[in-house]
Amino acid sequence: MRTLKAFTPLLVAAALVIGGPAVHASGPIGIYGIVQRVVFEPNEQKPERLQVWGAFAYAERGSAQSSAARKGYLYFSLPTGDAKLAETAAKEWMDLKAVAGTRQAVAFGSWSYVGGFGSLDPSVKSNMPPYILETYVGRGVQTDLRVRPTAEKPGTPTVYQTNVGLVKIPATGSQADLVRRLQQAFDAP
Repeated sequence: MRTLKAFTPLLVAAALVIGGPAVHASGPIGIYGIVQRVVFEPNEQKPERLQVWGAFAYAERGSAQSSAARKGYLYFSLPTGDAKLAETAAKEWMDLKAVAGTRQAVAFGSWSYVGGFGSLDPSVKSNMPPYILETYVGRGVQTDLRVRPTAEKPGTPTVYQTNVGLVKIPATGSQADLVRRLQQAFDAP
């Protein structure tokens, strides 16, 4: 049985759409990143949570838009209630480990956002649009998928959601500017 809490973000979004022009867009997003390192919790053999350190930007699927690139870390937990989803996510975590430290830009994950994509800022958590939702089966709740500053202690992780696996992004071609911005954020002190 779903609770009202699970529907609250969707109800707020619907009210904003009906009530006025506050919601400019919504849709699926993933993450672009250059991974510096990963930290498995409690350990790599039986991971439950994952810190992914590096530089990241949100990617609006189906368009060339991306948010500003930020340096810090993302904090994830494995999905629960579906062993196959958890197994797939754990495999992707190993793929993230494999690219860590290589400076290879990658794309991964699948979430949804509500609000104007251009105003999504990975460093800000908000209860009003724009915000990000977990959308794997049975969810639809707001999540804290922001690039956390390096000094922040890990808090509540967002549930890792898969898409098509880890996709390597070349430094040349149509996404060269994005890769350059990720590299600049990655190299920033």
